[in-house]
Amino acid sequence: FFLLLVIFSTSAFAQKVEHGVLVGGGIGFPMQDSKQLIPPTNELRYDHNLKGNGMIGYRLRFLPQQKHFFDLDLTIGFQGMSTQKYVPFLSKQDGTYTGNGGDEFSEFVMPVSIAASWNYRITGKFFFGLGMAPTLYVRPQAVFDLPVLAKVGYRIGKHCELALSYQYGCLDVLKHFNKGAANGRKGHLSDLMLSVYVPF
Repeated sequence: FFLLLVIFSTSAFAQKVEHGVLVGGGIGFPMQDSKQLIPPTNELRYDHNLKGNGMIGYRLRFLPQQKHFFDLDLTIGFQGMSTQKYVPFLSKQDGTYTGNGGDEFSEFVMPVSIAASWNYRITGKFFFGLGMAPTLYVRPQAVFDLPVLAKVGYRIGKHCELALSYQYGCLDVLKHFNKGAANGRKGHLSDLMLSVYVPF
């Protein structure tokens, strides 16, 4: 990671592009599989709860003075996720589908991504962007995802910019986390994040 930063920094100086540190935090949204189980059944259901997430990274911005510009972000994220698994059953009292309590376990999720986005300035300081963020989850299992992203940002000053971004994971990554207690689950991950970009 350090060598990549050095290479990107050297390239940035050579091409006169803007570059700097990127940090952020936000919340995640685990998207469950939509299959409805009709009790009685032995199939497991999962309730995922993503805790607050964070990330650090480095950004290269090409054509920073133009109305259209491009960002290339190399980031490492970190996030906690607790999961409850259960077998649903039909409650005799009110006729609703409920769970038996089940087991609960926690995981540490660490995505590494290279996000590329095209951005357009609405005003001198306000912009929006669209892009893709190929991501490799290195924990709890090695899994690849291909999220799409949308963001809005505002340049506060020469050395500070705020942005709010949303990433929607397109691939079923949860099924690859199925070791041990998690065997059988499905779904994908998305997140909403507030980031601070500090160009040098």
